[in-house]
Amino acid sequence: MKATGRGFAQHIILELWDAKNTNSPTAIRRALRDACTSGNLEIGKIFVHQFSPYGVSGVAVIAESHITIHTWPEYSFAAVDIYSCKPDADIQKVARVIKAAFSPCQANRVDLRRGRKQAPIGWDE
Repeated sequence: MKATGRGFAQHIILELWDAKNTNSPTAIRRALRDACTSGNLEIGKIFVHQFSPYGVSGVAVIAESHITIHTWPEYSFAAVDIYSCKPDADIQKVARVIKAAFSPCQANRVDLRRGRKQAPIGWDE
């Protein structure tokens, strides 16, 4: 896949505050599955891990990259990463489905285009 000036991948980062279902592996697995289906993404495998005493991490490995959800139930917080290089993926819909699964009182969002060649930003190589 060749990077172009417009980039070749979409990346959405969500922070969901005062969220529900943050300690439910079942709800997180369902959110990942439903989000992939609604966004036209091909699921390779979904992994969900429950931590003790609480917290869940879930990842959907998709043919086009990944979706991750990490939760901190003690803060009613979920951090979500949606990344896809599939041209006809609807990751806007993916984000809406995941947000709806957690019903947060506040959601912060960052949208990025990945794969654009830019000037280096202070890294020594």
